Amino acid sequence: MALRTVFGSLAPTIIVIVLAASSPQFVTLAQVAPVYDRGIMGLAKTLERLNTSASAMMIGAHPDDEDTAMLAYLARGENARTAYLSLTRGDGGQNIIGPELGESLGVIRTEELLQARRLDGAEQYFTRAYDYGFSKTLAEAQSKWPEAIVLCDAVRAIREFKPLVVISQFAGTAADGHGQHQYAGYLAPRAVKAAGDGGQCTSAGPAWKVQKFFVRHGFRATTEPQLRINTGKFDPILGRSYFEIAMEARSQHKSQEQGVLELKGEMYSGLNLIDGVPGTKRIFEGIDTSPGAIAFQSDNREEPFVRAVDSSAAAARKALESLDHRNPSSIIGVLVEGYLAAKAARDGTRRPLSRSLIGSKVADFARAIKLAAGIQIDALADRETVIAGEEFPVTVRVFSPMAGDIKVASVKLRSSGDWKVAEAEPAAPQTQGFFRAENPAAARSFKVTVSDQAEPTEPYWLKDPRSGDLYRWPESSFVTHAVQPPEIVAEVVIQVNGSDVKFEQPVEYRYADDVRGEIRRPIAVVPKLAMSVDEEMLIAQARKTSVREVTVSILNNSPQPIVASADLKPPQNSGLLVTGRRDLELKRRGERSTVPFQVTVPAAVPAGTVRLAALSALANSKAFAQRQTAIQYPHIQTHRIYTEAGAAVRIIDVATAAVRVGYIVGSGDKIPDAIRQLGVNVSIITSEELAAGDLSKYDTIMVGIRAYQVRPDLIANNKRLTDFMNAGGTLIVQYQLPAYTQQNLAPFAA
Repeated sequence: MALRTVFGSLAPTIIVIVLAASSPQFVTLAQVAPVYDRGIMGLAKTLERLNTSASAMMIGAHPDDEDTAMLAYLARGENARTAYLSLTRGDGGQNIIGPELGESLGVIRTEELLQARRLDGAEQYFTRAYDYGFSKTLAEAQSKWPEAIVLCDAVRAIREFKPLVVISQFAGTAADGHGQHQYAGYLAPRAVKAAGDGGQCTSAGPAWKVQKFFVRHGFRATTEPQLRINTGKFDPILGRSYFEIAMEARSQHKSQEQGVLELKGEMYSGLNLIDGVPGTKRIFEGIDTSPGAIAFQSDNREEPFVRAVDSSAAAARKALESLDHRNPSSIIGVLVEGYLAAKAARDGTRRPLSRSLIGSKVADFARAIKLAAGIQIDALADRETVIAGEEFPVTVRVFSPMAGDIKVASVKLRSSGDWKVAEAEPAAPQTQGFFRAENPAAARSFKVTVSDQAEPTEPYWLKDPRSGDLYRWPESSFVTHAVQPPEIVAEVVIQVNGSDVKFEQPVEYRYADDVRGEIRRPIAVVPKLAMSVDEEMLIAQARKTSVREVTVSILNNSPQPIVASADLKPPQNSGLLVTGRRDLELKRRGERSTVPFQVTVPAAVPAGTVRLAALSALANSKAFAQRQTAIQYPHIQTHRIYTEAGAAVRIIDVATAAVRVGYIVGSGDKIPDAIRQLGVNVSIITSEELAAGDLSKYDTIMVGIRAYQVRPDLIANNKRLTDFMNAGGTLIVQYQLPAYTQQNLAPFAA
């Protein structure tokens, strides 16, 4: 039986589809400037971190579940190594800034978390759970996310980061809200317990025992928390409170419209101690967090290791006591001593746990030396994207006000694959205008050739199709991390005070945007050709012949001219007819050309879905069939994801009335095109028409997704819509946030 659409009605009608918001609570390249990690304030905070072995991890379900103020307090107030483990990447939510949804939205929200962490000072981890959308019950979440798998992902993150304290954002009860929140609260204590049991999750690294487990005191709780932490405390080194910094970080969740005020004054977060070392006066009460405690934490009593750890701790203490903000280079000598001692401890033991814990101190000492000496390292390529087999130049430059006292001992480039690196003639300095050029203390130039077998750079969790509501992860050391390591990294060894200190710097492409200024992008491998179609979904009515126009686009990612063919192929025996195919020439990198195709869906083709594959081929070469989608916004780093290029033809057994529909566009809205393909007459209602036009000419008016959130003119003229409805028109309101009813915009109580 045909399904009948409700696009016409004689009686006043409203169809409202309103869902609650999914979350009622509020070395990676980044876009935001890490101002709190630079100069003397960055040095002072690094020295304070060198003088503690405190560490903490927070666990939640989504991007935005974290208590950002607590993270900022822990990372920049307690100077603890701090991390947030989000079970999902927020893939199932809505997007206020663009059309991306699902996996693409997960990439955006992953990056937004990274930008937030850059500000609040924490690190970021994930499990492989896919955010499938709003979930009412814990049982539903458990049916989507197998506990044995997600638990071991969380255990892997805990064992890798090695927190002394774990904080769960949820309690695992109905008070947490929806099912995914409850699942995070249910899983957290089990993951903490399993992480300390070497017999569980045996492939997730060596066991690690968490010392304290807290659960956040809920917003709706009527009792006092066991521990109240003033995250609004002012930090004189940073010049701001931790809460202010946290709210700046919070505002990076732009796809979720999370911009907030950076409020000053006392602000509190509450915690309840559930298990572990007693003491609720301070978060690390009862735990030895001195830098020398690393030997105890890793259960390593080897005399050389203990002696080296103690020496590095003594150097850290002396450096902090001796810091002169007017002359930070005066502590370089003692910092080098601490670096060498920590490095000796790391290299002198075979115990992975000990190497990991003291390894973080090696990195902190190197960072402190870099800040104290004013060392800056740039590793720059002349392009952002490369293809397999391509050669490109890289120049590594070292800058320092102490140019006469530092010496570059060696520079190497390390790639993620079998890339070839050869030294090259010195490159000319990058200039700006006619008079300004960089003058480094040292420079090295290289010719880099990408491996012939290099695959396109894309988020590692998207390389393979999902298995239900779990991502399929590669076997690698970086799973649970936010993103994979950079494709190519410069390793620079500098002699400081006569001793070698190693630094790393990802190779980047730097350019000047005429409006935004300096922009930096990581180097990315892309396919030689990329395909796309202008309509990824075609809709046709069953039992009726339909003809659709489809444009296939080919992008040349190669530095060389190419001649390629374009084709759009239906499956054999599908019944669909596709006409149009031709060869075309693309003369330069970045050039795009299009080919029109006509798709005929005969009336005899039954209801269902048919996939059209877009293909391109070079002479004597394999076919290219990947769609390259760049996810790029000013506040995040650019990522490219790859899917099968083509279009889905949806043949639907549906009949439509001869009505005229007016559409008020919302956020990332593609609904009008889908309605038009069903043969319905759709007109976009402009702001002017909404305010003063004749709405009675429409039989039905549809309000787009989140339109009340992004269209102030809609709120201002909402009464005209209810008048239209009361006069006999049909009003369809799609997904809106709770403000739709809170502001009494709905015509009926909800």
